[in-house]
Amino acid sequence: MDITLVIPTYNEAGNIPTLVGKVFNIFNDNDIDGYVIVVDDDSPDQTWKVAEELKDKYPNLRVLRRQDKRGLSSAVLDGFAMASTDIVGVIDADLSHPPEKIPELIDPIIAGEADFTLGSRYIDQGGIENWPLKRKISSKVATLVVSGLTKVKDPMSGFFFLRKDIINNIDLSPKGFKIGLEILVRTKCRKVKEVPIVFRDREYGESKLSSNVIIDYLIHVSKLYMYRIFS
Repeated sequence: MDITLVIPTYNEAGNIPTLVGKVFNIFNDNDIDGYVIVVDDDSPDQTWKVAEELKDKYPNLRVLRRQDKRGLSSAVLDGFAMASTDIVGVIDADLSHPPEKIPELIDPIIAGEADFTLGSRYIDQGGIENWPLKRKISSKVATLVVSGLTKVKDPMSGFFFLRKDIINNIDLSPKGFKIGLEILVRTKCRKVKEVPIVFRDREYGESKLSSNVIIDYLIHVSKLYMYRIFS
């Protein structure tokens, strides 16, 4: 099966060449027919231009420059809409997710053992590197807040794959960054598999976490609880 990996970006010019190179090396080493779609929100550092310049080296690379929209979740959905493959996925652009885990994430979907797989920090052999205690606590609290929505151990993960058909005719309207949580709740996925990953904090660029992101998250979670109650 072909797969498409979507990379949403904003001011990631310093990271995108390294990540794209790693992903295509993993595709080649594992005989994966893979495509990459970089969806950039018109970054001031011209991430979209840096990505465009990589297309000669990587023929299966696509770039979407969004000049009229903003937001990670909508960027992911626009990338999924562009994909023509049966399996789609997403990875953060800041090199915090280990792309070498891609084969382990897609194999259960190909085998029919899962509809949705995600890289999990909170199962055996998973973990986090270089995070201060305050951020680790915040992440655990955010996960606890959605324990009534899903039994997945790491629903906050931004590194996941799915069968594209499970989101067909599903009204996805996430607010903020947590598109994976939105998909888990609204599609009522039954066959979900978590794969352990070690999350590493970014080396280059600035974190997108802000008070507005936290507010968006709380609004998003509230809407998902309302959806769960009345659906």
